[in-house]
Amino acid sequence: MTLPTVNMWVDYASDHLSSVTTTPHLDAEIILRNVCGIDQITVLTGAPIILNSEQLKKLEKLLNRRHAGEPIAYIIGEKEFWSLPLKVTKDTLIPRPETELLVEFVIDKLKTDDLLQILDLGTGSGAIAIALATEFPKAQITATDISLKALEVAKKNAKKYNTHNVTFKSGDWLNAVPNRFYSIIVCNPPYVGINDPDLDVGQTKFEPDLALFSTNNGMSALQKIIAEAPKSLQSNGWLVLEHGHRQQESVKKLLYDAQFKSIVHHYDLSGRPRVTAAQTTN
Repeated sequence: MTLPTVNMWVDYASDHLSSVTTTPHLDAEIILRNVCGIDQITVLTGAPIILNSEQLKKLEKLLNRRHAGEPIAYIIGEKEFWSLPLKVTKDTLIPRPETELLVEFVIDKLKTDDLLQILDLGTGSGAIAIALATEFPKAQITATDISLKALEVAKKNAKKYNTHNVTFKSGDWLNAVPNRFYSIIVCNPPYVGINDPDLDVGQTKFEPDLALFSTNNGMSALQKIIAEAPKSLQSNGWLVLEHGHRQQESVKKLLYDAQFKSIVHHYDLSGRPRVTAAQTTN
């Protein structure tokens, strides 16, 4: 049997994936680079590298997982967020680009990190907390999650980037940090309703339900967090929340009812509202 070159395999895999993904060539290339340790330049230049039989076995296994719809991030165990490659597992949500809006807002509002106390609720892989820790090295950041397995992943990511200013706590939302007060609370909670018309079933069927779904049309977690947050925020502290693009008005009303002020919305690259922030009035 003639063994294929790197580019021959990428062409084969890309054709195999064309019916299940909009980025078949990129997906094939990522799988190849992950298995064979080949950099992108080597692939692009068409270097005539011959794959061996052991590599082909590994490649075929991962290719079949991708063909079955499993996200690339879970297949290679990594997803970049805020230019930081982070470990992800099926116990953590895959970080989305729109979640970087949370980080951008905090950077814009907090000009200094002196004496800052930041809380990241439902940290998952630790993406938001670690991104903020790299931007605010003097801040004290607490990251919580109800999933102990997710916290283990987050701790590994924090160790990778030497973010010693992040402390991890387990628990259900603000119950994890009783009698603590923060300058800012950030959260990407589960906000997807079971029958959400925008649900990406292809990817989300592999992700943990706990990190995705919330009852009451996806609003239950948001309702609880908004109601309880004022008791854990310092004077003029900020609450910054990611939510579904159809939930903007509902979130705004909840914030008004909880006596928040300075409510602002932020939009993703498609122009859809994804993040809402507000200040306490005390």
